[in-house]
Amino acid sequence: MIWPQIADKAEWIIFLDVDEMHSLNGMHGYDAVDAKIKKSLTLRATDYVAAQWQSGDEFLICLTRNEGRTPSRPVALCERLSEEFTENGVPATFGIAPVTSKELIENVKPAYELVRAEKAANRRGRITMAGG
Repeated sequence: MIWPQIADKAEWIIFLDVDEMHSLNGMHGYDAVDAKIKKSLTLRATDYVAAQWQSGDEFLICLTRNEGRTPSRPVALCERLSEEFTENGVPATFGIAPVTSKELIENVKPAYELVRAEKAANRRGRITMAGG
């Protein structure tokens, strides 16, 4: 990820984990599932940066400030993406956390923990925001 270039204007981190990835790959095949994820992960503005995280079913989306643009709305973005993922047959769970540090991992951890807590409670396909 290009974190050093965007760290100063980063506002939100979204951690996205595709639900039941192994089952989906078994039913549809890796290439088909990858195509569904790419189709679902459509970002429409220039104030987003997306990157794959650790494994094939985890992604980061970083929302950044851009001069002259309306501030990013992370929940609205996650709601739209969640609908697209579900429509494409690859539901996902989302965690949203504000950027509070210059260190990427420190910003990812709260969003990641929200997703892990949802999945540990057997709740999938949800959007959870830190402090909300």
